[in-house]
Amino acid sequence: MRGYLTLVLLLVGSLLSTTSQADHGIRVCQHAVQKYAYRLELAELILARTAAQYGENHIHPSTLPDPAQERCLNMLREGQVDLAFVPPNSERLRDFAVIPFDLHNGMLGYRVLLIRKTDAERFAQVNSLADLRQLRGGFGSQWSDFSLFARNQLPVEGLANPDNLLAMLGKRRFDYYHRGLHEAWRELDENPVAGGELMVEPHLALVYHLPVYFTFNRNDPLLKRRFEQGLAMIQADGSLQTLFSRHFGQLATQAGLEQRTLIPLDYPNPPGLPAPDTHLWLQRGSR
Repeated sequence: MRGYLTLVLLLVGSLLSTTSQADHGIRVCQHAVQKYAYRLELAELILARTAAQYGENHIHPSTLPDPAQERCLNMLREGQVDLAFVPPNSERLRDFAVIPFDLHNGMLGYRVLLIRKTDAERFAQVNSLADLRQLRGGFGSQWSDFSLFARNQLPVEGLANPDNLLAMLGKRRFDYYHRGLHEAWRELDENPVAGGELMVEPHLALVYHLPVYFTFNRNDPLLKRRFEQGLAMIQADGSLQTLFSRHFGQLATQAGLEQRTLIPLDYPNPPGLPAPDTHLWLQRGSR
């Protein structure tokens, strides 16, 4: 009898969650248009592909500024939002339901360095992790991958407000700031003051495994199931590759990864994660 009651409660909770989502849409707290455009469009594509089975629904971004990742996850835990896009760690895998598919197909783990133009010759002499340890990085102290600096014995200046990182790099608070391929050139273009003083360093790239997963409240198995089925559908019909290529297709060429010295970093992912799969965007010779 106890097992039957538990099943009934789970079904009722799932139905209530579905009804609530139909009323307010799929709520996310990460909605900055430039930063999360691909992830939001991917989620919308999945909802569209599964509308026949689950009903029409759409992403409903918050009207508030994007919170830090941990605040976003607290909102997910408390039922204030329905979906987050975050890297996994042991605690998140324990506390939330995730789909272990990297939304960025390994791309976020390839990082180029923003540096001051006056330091170009200095960085041209860097060819190993030991060389990089002689320089100080800057990074957002609240970001998931901040811990890799300590883990790899890299000096770092952590800033709680990452919006200040470009300015602080220009003011020589640190020597480099590493960014994803889809971020580095865009951020310099969007900040002409920083773009006049800074550059994307041309011969290095840091490499580590940084997947981003769809992450759900454990009390909402129906939404997770919908995204799992929708993801399988768009992989099978090629629309995932089309979407990814439209957003990121030229980045590997722009970055010139095949000519760069790759510096692998140890990143504390939990055991058992799927290996990075970069086939959608990275040629074998660049790996």
